[in-house]
Amino acid sequence: MPNLTFKQWRYALAALVVIDMLIVGGVLYFISATDSLAEPAQGSQATAAPPQVVTPTPWPGPGPRPTATPTLPPTAVPTTILAASGFPHGFTPTPRPTQEPVHIKLPQIYRRHSVNVPVINQIHYPEPFFPPGTNNACGPVSLYAALQGLGVEVDYTRLRNTAVGYGFNTEGISKWGMINTVASLDYELGNPLTIEYGDRYRTKDLMKHLRQGGVVVVLVQVRRGHNGYFVTGDPTGAIGHFLLVESISTRSKNVKLAGSTLGMDEVPLLEFVRSWTRNPTLNVSSNGWTTYLKHEQPVHWALILKRN
Repeated sequence: MPNLTFKQWRYALAALVVIDMLIVGGVLYFISATDSLAEPAQGSQATAAPPQVVTPTPWPGPGPRPTATPTLPPTAVPTTILAASGFPHGFTPTPRPTQEPVHIKLPQIYRRHSVNVPVINQIHYPEPFFPPGTNNACGPVSLYAALQGLGVEVDYTRLRNTAVGYGFNTEGISKWGMINTVASLDYELGNPLTIEYGDRYRTKDLMKHLRQGGVVVVLVQVRRGHNGYFVTGDPTGAIGHFLLVESISTRSKNVKLAGSTLGMDEVPLLEFVRSWTRNPTLNVSSNGWTTYLKHEQPVHWALILKRN
């Protein structure tokens, strides 16, 4: 043991106490710092969110499409379009569309512009989506007859399938469906046609286009009677029917029809105009057609086809 004076021992003990205090303080500080890192302050600890389960949402489709105006009252009964089977009970379709061997020519005075339009019975063109006892193929059949008359060869099945794409179904087809169908076929066939349409035609406009070699399609109202169908201006119990107009005569006061006519081949001019204009109160005297045609309002729909 070193030989120290009392004063030296006192300094040595004091130094030892100071060193011990520093060591203890350092240990306590280290422990305190470690605890503060391991346990964050209250209220700052983040709680792990539970894993989210994502349920895929089915694609709702392209959205609503405009509904074409049918030529017949709509039905709430769903139907399968162009089904491979499932024809209505008692309904026997023909295996292939047929054409009646009947042709109509325009009057002799317009011989150089004559168009032979075949008379085609729409009953020979059944579809699987038609209700029993009905046949609403007047639109596609009239277009088929018009194209045949203009010398544009197209298979009826191709025309029918194109029409289905533009709304042809159990209710028939709309005016826009008719226009889009013939426009689409014309494009596919290399544009052999001149197509004109609208809802502001007059009777004398139809006569003009017929003289120029055009084929005229109109939408009239018809009703079924005891002896078949007849045109009518009264909408009560009537249905829309597409017809091909062959000729209009103010001399005989008759309108000759071609294409799908449901048994009609000639109707009185007055009844035709009433049906076309949907004006049952229209009254024109036998000698008043010249005045009427001069002042007739252009508010009637027609589709005019001509060969380029």
